[in-house]
Amino acid sequence: MATSLSNLGNRLSNLGRREEALQATAEAVEIRRRLVAQRPDAFLPDLATSLNNLGPMLSELGCREEALQAGEEAVDIRRRLAAQRPDAFLPALAHSLNNLGPLLRNMGHPKGALQVGEEAVKICRQLVAQRPDTFLPDLAQSLNNLGSDLSATGRREEALQASAEAVEIRRGLARSASRGLPAGLGFEPEQSGP
Repeated sequence: MATSLSNLGNRLSNLGRREEALQATAEAVEIRRRLVAQRPDAFLPDLATSLNNLGPMLSELGCREEALQAGEEAVDIRRRLAAQRPDAFLPALAHSLNNLGPLLRNMGHPKGALQVGEEAVKICRQLVAQRPDTFLPDLAQSLNNLGSDLSATGRREEALQASAEAVEIRRGLARSASRGLPAGLGFEPEQSGP
């Protein structure tokens, strides 16, 4: 049920039906909280996924405090998971950090957003070193966010560098795609498992 609700929330959000998307995703979070209480090892990653999707949905509806809480909780869970199994959970942690940065910026915490953005870029660079075809789009997104964070803190030259690097990566990905080569995945709302 939680998986179906989470996926429904993503589909509704893609259609611009924000209130319905929020309702479905919030219900998925509540179900997953109950499941985590019974079997945390099995369901904690799914809870983090739903929270990660919930944050931006709340923010879009002007519920910024709740959005920030959801984003911070998703990052906290994924930090713990990544500490235990980095190969499995570092990409998810980077994804959550990339969602948390704009939430912090929107709440008037540009330095917090910058710290989160720098961490996301660092993780994505590690991932790209291992699997560039998969993680280059994620690095480009992280650099794009970092550019916004740097600009918001008055570090405009560094912001320009980060944004220029993001553009260069995306140009390379576009060239690869036009030649039929894999272009990787990038950040999308997270789908739940089967």
